[in-house]
Amino acid sequence: AKAEMERKGLQYPLLEKVGIALHYTWMAILTTGFGQWSIPYSMMYFFTATCSCGFFLATVFGLGHNGMSVYDAETRPDFWNLQVTTTRNIIGGHGIPQFFVDWFCGGLQYQVEHHLFPMIPRHNAAKVHKLVDSFCKEWGVKYHEADMIDGTMEVLRHLQNVSDDFIVEMIKDFPAM
Repeated sequence: AKAEMERKGLQYPLLEKVGIALHYTWMAILTTGFGQWSIPYSMMYFFTATCSCGFFLATVFGLGHNGMSVYDAETRPDFWNLQVTTTRNIIGGHGIPQFFVDWFCGGLQYQVEHHLFPMIPRHNAAKVHKLVDSFCKEWGVKYHEADMIDGTMEVLRHLQNVSDDFIVEMIKDFPAM
């Protein structure tokens, strides 16, 4: 994809520049409260909005990827198995309704389908999900879904295991120990 972009360039370079300019113009207007807020307040609003957005995106990406299978180059499965076994779909549960998950994740709750078909429009992901799910069942491919709470617990357990392994290795290898 990178080589193609270098060869072909952006499909709509002027439109992209205009879109970015409009985005930051809107952000400037919004973060100043339409000219009503002081500069320090506006800056705090901008940084809070930007950091909150980053945190929410990291939460969605972390739920979709962390704690899933990781393969060495020699043991890497075919494309289909790789995409299905290294990502997790997020569903509603534990009192969190599916419509909230759909809104919060912005289409990335169908992470498996997103990895298999990255160009599919978001509004078709639910339809493709049913097909992928039935295909995986038919072929015996492990397909993992978790709600936001269980998925978060899986990620935290995985991170705990990784940090425990690191500490054990550090204690064994650290020269002062």
